[in-house]
Amino acid sequence: MPPKTKTLGNRDPFEPYDIIQITHISPQMQFMVRAIVSSLNTFRRDIEPLNGNSGITTDPANVRVLLCGDAADLRQCVNAVSEAVSDDPFILSRIIVAIEDIVPFANEILKHSKPQIVEWNEADYEEYLIERVKRRNDNCVIGLAIDLSPTIRRVRRIRQLLEKDGTLIIPNERKMWRTAYPELIASFVVDGGRFLTMIDCVPGSAEAIRDSELFPPLEKRLRPIPGMIDMREVIHQSSPKGM
Repeated sequence: MPPKTKTLGNRDPFEPYDIIQITHISPQMQFMVRAIVSSLNTFRRDIEPLNGNSGITTDPANVRVLLCGDAADLRQCVNAVSEAVSDDPFILSRIIVAIEDIVPFANEILKHSKPQIVEWNEADYEEYLIERVKRRNDNCVIGLAIDLSPTIRRVRRIRQLLEKDGTLIIPNERKMWRTAYPELIASFVVDGGRFLTMIDCVPGSAEAIRDSELFPPLEKRLRPIPGMIDMREVIHQSSPKGM
């Protein structure tokens, strides 16, 4: 059985979620679920637009969250969000899942009450991928992006999709990123945005990664096939593997 996320009951359907009530056995998963629900609830709500730009939309119906990474990892993340909000379609339908392998999400592709599934192939042209995720005539804004297997190539593309005051969350970054790509990394914070790593934000993440490197779970040693694994292995397997 997958780990349970504490759900929120007896609430008005139009009332914003209290993310403090969202708990999960995995601190990393809890952090991600809270970040997703919080962004969809509160991004730019009751906040004066930056630089006096009154044209920035604050309509929560237009706010989106972008999830990138391995399909198995994101499947667990979406399941945790779904359980936390009791399958609330207003939350789930505003999540964009961009993955190369869409098979784990095949049953949700045509359902408007489920996340939007986008096929993301790194070999495609950048403009094509960006247009596939966010069409030019769309009014939606992406306030949060989570990439569980980041590469510089995809981080650059996420930069094109994410609002300037939005947040990017990754498990951890390679040491050379800030020296080799200082302008790219700085671009996430220059206009009020945030560039966060779970190693910095979630207690125990660094230890979990180190432990998973020393003691890989038995099922990974005997049967290296995607399946239900604990989050420390998810974070390890999803850490940056290349440029």
